[in-house]
This record gives sequence, C-alpha cells and structure tokens, in this order.
Amino acid sequence: MLAFLRFEGCRIFAEKKNLAFFLLIALSAGYFTWSGVNEYRRSLAEREFFVNFEREKTRQIATYAQYGTFGFRILYETAPLNLFFVNSSILQDLESNIDNYEAIRIDSSFKGDKLFLMRGYFRDFAGILFVFGSLLMLYLGHLALGSPPYLRFLAGRMSLVRLFFLTTAARLFWLDLFFLVLVLGLFAGVQAGGIAFSGQERTVFFFYLLFLVLLLNFIYLLGQLTTMLVRFRKTFFLWFFVVWFAIIFLLPELSRISVFRKSQSLEPAEKVNLEKFRNLMAMEKEFREFLKANPSTPLDQVRRMQKKFAVQFINSSYLVNTGLELRYLRKVGNVIADHERRSVFFPTTYYLFLSGEASGKGYHGYLDFMDYIMKLRNRFMQFYLKRRYLEPDSAVESFVKGSENIFRSRSRLPRSYVVGVLVTALYGAALLLLAFWSLQRQVRRS
Repeated sequence: MLAFLRFEGCRIFAEKKNLAFFLLIALSAGYFTWSGVNEYRRSLAEREFFVNFEREKTRQIATYAQYGTFGFRILYETAPLNLFFVNSSILQDLESNIDNYEAIRIDSSFKGDKLFLMRGYFRDFAGILFVFGSLLMLYLGHLALGSPPYLRFLAGRMSLVRLFFLTTAARLFWLDLFFLVLVLGLFAGVQAGGIAFSGQERTVFFFYLLFLVLLLNFIYLLGQLTTMLVRFRKTFFLWFFVVWFAIIFLLPELSRISVFRKSQSLEPAEKVNLEKFRNLMAMEKEFREFLKANPSTPLDQVRRMQKKFAVQFINSSYLVNTGLELRYLRKVGNVIADHERRSVFFPTTYYLFLSGEASGKGYHGYLDFMDYIMKLRNRFMQFYLKRRYLEPDSAVESFVKGSENIFRSRSRLPRSYVVGVLVTALYGAALLLLAFWSLQRQVRRS
C-alpha cells in the first residue's frame, strides 16, 4: 500500500496541470472565505445600527395607539458559520415587523449597498468546492487507470483486483487529504482571525466536511466509471462534460423546480392575510356600530367597552387568526419536509440542502424564525392591549427587553443527515463495483 501511495502521490502532484487546478481551488476557497468573513463582520455592524434605530424610534412614540401602528422590527441575525455558505443559504438579510396589523410580513432589504450585492453561483466557499472540486475529482477519476491492454500487461505481475482497488484507495487518500487540509486550515484561520464558533457550530461544520468528502469521492468514482464506459470513443470529453453538468447543475435545478411546483399547492399567503384581516375588522366594525347606535355614550363607558372588546378580541378573533397562521405554517413545513426527502436520493442535491441548513439560513431556519415571530407577537399583543385600554394614561414603555428583537439563527444538520450519508456511501460503493466489473470485461476482451 505504501508503494501505491508514493506512486499515486507522484502521479497526482507532479503533474503541472493538476497543481494549477489545486492552486486555483485553494486560492478561490481562501478568497471567498475571506469575503464571507468580511460580510459577517459587516452584518454585526449593521446589527448595532438596527438596535440603536429601533431603540430611538420607540423613544419618539407618544401613545400606545402609535406604538401599535408602528410596532417594532425583528432582525434575522446571521450565524457565524454562514460565512462559509453565503450564497448557499436560502434566506438573505431578513427582517420582520410586529405591530397590531394581522399580516405577518417578512422582508428582505434592497436599500443602499444591498442593492448592489450581486450573488453569483461561485460567491461562497461551499460553492467553490462543489463546482471546482467536483470537476477536479471527475477529471482525476478519469485519469486513474491506464488502457485495458496496459492493465492486462500489469495483470501478469499483479492481480487486477489488487491493482484497481489499491490505485483507487491511494488516489482517494491524497485527494481527500488535500481537501481536508484546505478546509480545516481555512476553518482554523477564520477562528484565528477572531470569529468564534460554538461547540454546536464546530460539530455541524465537521459533519458537513464528512459529507463533502463522501460527495467528492462519489464524483471521483463516477469519473472512473464514465471512463470505463466511454473511454475509447472520440466523444469521451463530450460525455465527460455532460455527466459533470448533469450532476452539478441539471439535477439540482430539477430539484428546485420540483419543490417550486410542490409549493404551488399552497394557497396564496395574501389569501390567509385577507381572512385574518376580515376577522380583525369584524370586531372593529362591531365596536363602531355600537358607538354609532349610542352617540351619547359617556367616555368612561366607551373605555369600558374598549376593554371588553379588547378582551373579546384576544379570546376569539386573535386565537382564530393565530390558528390560521399555524395551519398555513404547517403546510409550508410539509413542503419543506417533502423537499428534504427528495433531496436525499442524490448526493449533489442533498449537498445543497445540507449547505443551506448548515448556514443557519435554510428552510428550517425560516420555520424557526416564524415560530419566534408568532410567540413574540402573541406577547406583544397582550402587552399592547393591556397598556392601551387598561392603562391608557401611562407613559409609553418599550415592549422589547434586551435583544428580543434579534433572532439568532442556528446552524444545524438536517434530520435526514445519516440517511444522506448512507445513500451517498451506497452510491459510491455501487460505482466502485460497477467500474471494476466494466474494467474487468474490457481487459478480458483486449
């Protein structure tokens, strides 16, 4: 085995083309990691501006009626690990507003410098390894073995089984070592630069790295099998490009189209908002009709009626509207769960799903954000109605305590992670055996 390691190490690293490709991947990964660090630091600075603005805005509000109208904003704070997945995340720069309006709004700002923040396919560390790393592995898988006549000649000195499997193991050792050193080196460099990761985030990143290595090994083995199947055709490089394009671009795009079509079964969000608004206005209309029918009602009695309607709203219409929102959110969650199950069936589609979840700004990050908004909004409505109708003369006090209006996103592994790893490993094992079977047939025929 040591002899194979030395021989394959020389074959891989002595070739100038390979070295150029390794250097390109390393420099690109380093650059986009540095870019991710800068973007993360910028988000921290914007967080401070956001907190100060919201605090000052509340100080300028004179009455609780105004406070209910303006409300306050919640910022979706980027997780530190997102710097490696800036463009792989699903969500971008989100915030929401909590007020007495029944529609829950989630917005992404395009104001100022964010208007010019163009995101391409290669705009992060994870994307570079996915696109360029896969191309390198597919190419080196193609170059792994010689022609069938040459292998038949070597078979006189060594069994074909030993030659094939030891060559594959040796080349994967060096290639995996390169990616492990690169990724762990950049991860350590980011920490040395002052970015702190929690224990959970380090665990998520290392499991992400494990899947990345399995994915790249799968693509290497796919390159070997493609070579065995179409090696002697003049159109080999065309097939090589077709295979790479299909697994890296086409299948993920089909997966995206599939989840979009699945989402079409959801009723429009505005329909839910309209139904909630009607429930709210029904209560308002009932109160206005009472005042219209009793124009000479004393002020103290009006206030008592306001209190009565406020309590009635919390116990009836508000609960109905909360139920509507929760039911809609469950349907969204079902679409996400279906997308996760479908993505498991192929390694490249699952890699993209995993990257989004590891970033802290994936589909489940959205569900967590909505859950946080609804719980905070429930508390705010009770606070607002109490202060406006039960304590109408009190000075306006901010509902937000500490950093309650900052939602801290959480990097995570999908629940299907173990299944995704097993499926990818099974794909790799199948490709390995198929490549050997195909090679054995060709050697016997030559």
